[in-house]
Amino acid sequence: MASAAATRPRREPLTQDRIAKTSLELIDDIGLEEFSTRRLGAALGCEAMAIYNHFASKDALLDAVVDKLIKDVTVPPSGEGWQSRVRGFARSYRALAHAHPKAFPLLATRRFRTRARNLVDQIISALLEEGFEARSAASLFRILANYCNGAILDELSGTFPGATDDHPSIKRVQAFLSPEHYDEIFDRGLSLIIDGFESKS
Repeated sequence: MASAAATRPRREPLTQDRIAKTSLELIDDIGLEEFSTRRLGAALGCEAMAIYNHFASKDALLDAVVDKLIKDVTVPPSGEGWQSRVRGFARSYRALAHAHPKAFPLLATRRFRTRARNLVDQIISALLEEGFEARSAASLFRILANYCNGAILDELSGTFPGATDDHPSIKRVQAFLSPEHYDEIFDRGLSLIIDGFESKS
């Protein structure tokens, strides 16, 4: 007869990659405010303290989650002009946010302290490659990043609440503040940014 130890399912070993992947899945499910190493440990089938054998701190773990997220964002290759590359990057970044809305705030606040810096380097490199001077490349990156993060966080905050007679102006435009207009508004904002830099070239 086989012993209990021999028939017991083998536990999948803990690795940084598995912990980060499970963390992202858990954040997608319950959100950042409810996320804890205790709940993560339960999801992994281990004690919470075992996680710290692989990450020095919870901060380091969250940075690893950002690294998982950022892999889905792309900078289009050269060949179609800087305008197309800017649009492609922005749309990819927004698509990631809508795929992981509860985890996105991590990306918006930690992109300079993780491998996300590689993505920042890629988009700036693309702008320099397209002929932008250093100052203009930095300006466009900052404006683009600020616009994307602000617009996306606004979208993720929820549907604009219904207006009452106390707010007649909001009530007048209410239909155009709904989610079905988000794509159009986001692309229009991108066009305004691109047009502004085209006019100075």
